[in-house]
Amino acid sequence: MRLHAQRTRILTGLALFGLLAGSRAATSEPEDELKSAIVLSFLRYSEWPHRASAGTPLTVGVLGRTSFAQVLHRALDGKVVNDRAIRLLEIKSAGELQGCQVLYVASEKAVEIKPALAEAHSMHALTIGESDHFLEYGGAVNLLLVDGHMSFEVNLQALAGTGVEISSKLLRYGQIKGRRP
Repeated sequence: MRLHAQRTRILTGLALFGLLAGSRAATSEPEDELKSAIVLSFLRYSEWPHRASAGTPLTVGVLGRTSFAQVLHRALDGKVVNDRAIRLLEIKSAGELQGCQVLYVASEKAVEIKPALAEAHSMHALTIGESDHFLEYGGAVNLLLVDGHMSFEVNLQALAGTGVEISSKLLRYGQIKGRRP
């Protein structure tokens, strides 16, 4: 019963957040609104290995489409996760990732994705993307549209390299890659 209640709260929160965000940004793609809701869920249901003080922001860097960075900024603006304010940075190149705990790659271009992932890995940042090959390139979480519904897949090996732990409450809704038998 308790598990059902938690599941219902998570799904209801995602749905409501998507509806509210959609009403604030009529010009953005509906998929971007849903992606931003899922990113917020990952922030809420993740623990970083280095406990930062409550005053230190959780920094999310966005590389790629400016339109998505704007949608994500509206979705995360004013939000607090685990006593940490969320700060969003629009990143133009892999060299600008310093201080980011999360990197969202809103690009399909391997020439942008690969160097950004290499830099993010060296900083142990959680990586989230939306490219068909994002997990193959070494990303941890890939958002995708499946039969008209937003879903995600997780590369456990890449996730382990970040040191970030994502709650099983959230992981059960996605596809897990690299699971040991």
